[in-house]
Amino acid sequence: MDCRQRGGSMPGDSIDRVGVAAGPLVSVIIRTHNRARSLPQALDSAYAQEGLGEGFDIEVIVVDDASSDATPEVIRRYPLVRYVRLPERRGAAAAYNAGLGASTGCYIAFLDDDDEWLPYKLRVQVPLLAAHPDVGVVYGQSLVRFGGKETLHPVATGAPSGRVFMAMLVNNFCGHHACLLARREAFDKAGPFDERFASHEDYDMSLRLAFHVRFLFAPGAVDVYNLSAQGLWLTRAASGAGADDAARVVEKALRMLPDSAGYAAVKQEARARVALETASRIGDPTQAWAQVVVALRAHPRITHSDWARGSVTWMACRRALAAASPAAAAGDLCAEILAATRTRSVEERRRVRQMIDEIRAEVARSMALAARASD
Repeated sequence: MDCRQRGGSMPGDSIDRVGVAAGPLVSVIIRTHNRARSLPQALDSAYAQEGLGEGFDIEVIVVDDASSDATPEVIRRYPLVRYVRLPERRGAAAAYNAGLGASTGCYIAFLDDDDEWLPYKLRVQVPLLAAHPDVGVVYGQSLVRFGGKETLHPVATGAPSGRVFMAMLVNNFCGHHACLLARREAFDKAGPFDERFASHEDYDMSLRLAFHVRFLFAPGAVDVYNLSAQGLWLTRAASGAGADDAARVVEKALRMLPDSAGYAAVKQEARARVALETASRIGDPTQAWAQVVVALRAHPRITHSDWARGSVTWMACRRALAAASPAAAAGDLCAEILAATRTRSVEERRRVRQMIDEIRAEVARSMALAARASD
């Protein structure tokens, strides 16, 4: 069914001189809570999309999760915005669900109140979704800004297309929803956002979408993700609550797979990866390393994976270099790794020893560089 036929004429439709709508309607859902200062930037980036009114139209729905600041005053400056205000704070998942319930477009897109779309996001993604009727979600890369640095996520080489559920279990390459554009039918299949999750609700939704529909990756940044140390993601990660959220999301997704030996390895890797990724986002090196040790005890065989050894090595070096005596700290950390993994096979012991040697070597290199810099 052509998306313009859902319920007839859509609010916000642009009509040309002969009365023909300008293209598919994209529902842009922006959840917000006490971000009156940054919300205009997000709104402006949505209305500044190249091709708006020509290849597509948009309806912008702002769901206010019971803000106590000047958010209503900000919204009054944008008369085309459809404003939904929740009477009490209910969290991101509930806000997303309210936005979905208020939306009328056949394509769905998301934007957080402190992020922004790049001008060509919809000009690129709308035609791709229209040209691939077998695809339910198109996604690109996010330009992640944090600590004065910019990185692209996901890395293009780690962003698959097609049936990506199994890949997404072990790599959250599409958890930040500002980078995607989805068909409404995809959400009809996946169901609503799970309001039991205080964080990682977007990862949970991505997994369910991936279970039901095909994804298409189009390389290139389409949004700016302003990651803040005071934001919900990193604050819950630092407290350890984020690890619990992530683990629950993964366990929920794993229940969609058969309980058979054939899926045992991917289940193990999925559980281990989410634990290590959560640890890597904890700002304090000591707290982060404690989470790494917990992950190694729970999943000692993950050291056979290159990504796991690399992650553990990086966090061990970060912890050692934060100590008064990095060399001594590295020795203690390596002893903790041996105690946590308790590997049995010759191959597993070799891989653990390889990781320990790399940790010691990396700490020594970093100390040498620091010494030369101070001369």
